[in-house]
Amino acid sequence: MKHFGETIRDLRVAQDLGLRETATKVGISPAYLSRIERGKERPPRPEVIKELAKVLAADPDVLFRLSSSTDPEVVDYLHDQPEVMNLLRYIKETSFTEDEIKSLIQSAESIKANTH
Repeated sequence: MKHFGETIRDLRVAQDLGLRETATKVGISPAYLSRIERGKERPPRPEVIKELAKVLAADPDVLFRLSSSTDPEVVDYLHDQPEVMNLLRYIKETSFTEDEIKSLIQSAESIKANTH
């Protein structure tokens, strides 16, 4: 699995964006972005990760996983909704498989669709 900085660089190159252009769009210095890409800096603050995801057309959740960080909006939601935390604990404790989690998501989507 690639590191955060390598992934950022690969995404940037795939979008045919230069280092300076990307840094400007994200609101950070090109030198800082270069250090991130080369693994000389730790992954940036969550706000910068979100902006990188937006500029690079990437899934922010993937970048957060690579950065060993968590989206602050998700953390806030978990604090505000204790039952969601209970659900996550249950999924973890009962060792849900990937297929079971996908099935759970489909069930949740079906429930939501039937309530509107």
